[in-house]
Amino acid sequence: MSYTVINGTTIRFYTSTPFTSIGGTVVDPDVVTFAYTVQGQTTVTYTYTNGNTPPDPTYTIVKDSTGTYHADIPSTSTGNWFYKWSGQPGVSALDTTKTSAIFNGTVTVSPSNP
Repeated sequence: MSYTVINGTTIRFYTSTPFTSIGGTVVDPDVVTFAYTVQGQTTVTYTYTNGNTPPDPTYTIVKDSTGTYHADIPSTSTGNWFYKWSGQPGVSALDTTKTSAIFNGTVTVSPSNP
């Protein structure tokens, strides 16, 4: 998935489709990871572990519904932002289907309109 935003806006990164098991059932992976990099610089990574007490409202990864998540990140520099969502089974054993999925995308952040 790719799209363009104006610098200074908040970018909503979201899973383009829900995480699903091999059998096609929508599931919540034990561990959901969101990572992004701007123009190939240092990668920033956030992790959400299902089964924990719900995090405070400032938590970066937000669970929208079973299998779907989003992260709101303020754009602070122009260029190509490459991002990746991944879901993996973890130690909690909540995800008995052993989901393993990855969603990749690019957001282009352009300078303000003249």
